[in-house]
Amino acid sequence: RYRVGVEKETSDAELAYARFPTSEPTRYRDGWLPRVEGSFSQESVTAITQVIAARRSIRDFGEEAPAREALEQILAAGLAAPYAAAMAPGAALDRRFLVLPLGSAALTAAAAAIQAHAGAALATGELPTLLRARLEPVAQGRILGVGTAPYYVVVAERGTTMPVQQQSLAHVLENMWLMVTALGLGMHLVSVTTTMADDSAFCRILGLPVGEYALNGCAIGVPAQAPDPRSLSDVGSVTTWLD
Repeated sequence: RYRVGVEKETSDAELAYARFPTSEPTRYRDGWLPRVEGSFSQESVTAITQVIAARRSIRDFGEEAPAREALEQILAAGLAAPYAAAMAPGAALDRRFLVLPLGSAALTAAAAAIQAHAGAALATGELPTLLRARLEPVAQGRILGVGTAPYYVVVAERGTTMPVQQQSLAHVLENMWLMVTALGLGMHLVSVTTTMADDSAFCRILGLPVGEYALNGCAIGVPAQAPDPRSLSDVGSVTTWLD
């Protein structure tokens, strides 16, 4: 009826598809995607794709400190991140950035507060083995990112539900990370910061009320060396389209 058929029945895939040309990757062409008012050019899409692919944790920094203007550009990217408006008092964003430069009195005091906090946690004797292993070097004063990078940045956000605020702060840090990467700088998370929201000494250093802000942090600097490239999984191998 439709004049469709095969010359010879076969279960051999190579034979069955021999008459079709081999598929090859090709560049994006205009017209493949619908044009939406306000959408960016393909060059912009390519640039952000490259930045996303290049992002990685940098833990080894050089002595040179990034310029203040670069830090402000990074913080502006974080400020633009989405937030949990429904969970914020009055639906108003209260997000703050505290920058502690290497060698500052604030950084020295913050490191001491983190070290003391970790020591107190270990003294309880009720911690899981993995968490204890992570806190032991901190209690000894070896705090990766606090004193090992030109800048330790604490991000704070006020809200009524701390787990929700941490999700919001994750968006902030991802935006910052992408801008850091685009500027050719390096960054890694300082996850111990999340435990310090109820620490009176730490909050006093930051000028924040105790327990009212969710906290997270990161270290930012100039990479001591170019990071190794990483391989990314093919998105098709981890994606399921459901009907």
